[in-house]
Amino acid sequence: MAIALYLATLLVFVALEMSIDGGMASVVLGPGQSLDNPRFAEDVEAYNLKDPVPIRHFKWATKAVQGDFSRSLMRNAEITPMLQPRLPISFEIAIVGLAVATALGVAVGFLGAILRRPSSRVLHGTGVSAMQSTPAFILAAFGTWMFAVKLGWLPAAGWERPSVSLTGNLERLIMPVLAIALPEAGIIARIVQTSTQRVLGEEYIVAAQAKGLPRRQILMRHALRPASMTLLTQLGLVLGSLLSGVIIVERMFGIGGMGSVILDASTSRDLHVLAAATAYITAIIVVIRALSDVVYRWADPRLKAPSV
Repeated sequence: MAIALYLATLLVFVALEMSIDGGMASVVLGPGQSLDNPRFAEDVEAYNLKDPVPIRHFKWATKAVQGDFSRSLMRNAEITPMLQPRLPISFEIAIVGLAVATALGVAVGFLGAILRRPSSRVLHGTGVSAMQSTPAFILAAFGTWMFAVKLGWLPAAGWERPSVSLTGNLERLIMPVLAIALPEAGIIARIVQTSTQRVLGEEYIVAAQAKGLPRRQILMRHALRPASMTLLTQLGLVLGSLLSGVIIVERMFGIGGMGSVILDASTSRDLHVLAAATAYITAIIVVIRALSDVVYRWADPRLKAPSV
């Protein structure tokens, strides 16, 4: 987990340094300015501009593990107080989106595995492909037009914290969550469908059918759990995709979460804000992946160490 965090933030430093003519020195000091100019000695020292990028990143990371993410290059303000109020917003959207995508994807994938008619399978596969291939920003735009403009059921933009109004929070949560969850539900449905079809061909399932057990009991008691094992290992990757979608939908719905911060920092090339936001998001992803591995080991008895 620590290595993943370190490498992810290092890539941000390297990518920005390579993408800017003159590197970060041109952003901090201005284009064409010399690092030896006495006027900029304080900034050169503060941002370690004379050091190579890996050394500069190492010094930043050493302070970051102590909770000091330095200052914003553009706003000249401490980064930690800037990000902390925004992180729960993006985290709420992503976690609820993960829950919705998982529930919907498991149901749709399981249904696809037990369909028998060829026409039903074709229709199901077409629907799953449509879910999987529709970008989040298209779903967000359509949802705004349909549910906010045409029907007037939901607010078109803005955010309200659950501590202020739970109803207002849910109203503003529905469209962003559906926009990011539906494409991921399509991916999850594919995984679950393939896993379920493989499980249904196992010997113990065939034996249960031969004993005359009801089909519903076989599916729910004996097939669903092992078919879901593969999905547990993918939850971290799914969450990463959801967080990428959050960055887009937050801007489209005018939500002031981490996505807005990342887009603004990318436009202004605010290196330390981008690195801090990357560290937060990467930490969430690697923790969820670690938890999914723990749950997978607990849920799959084949991975449990034999008692001596």
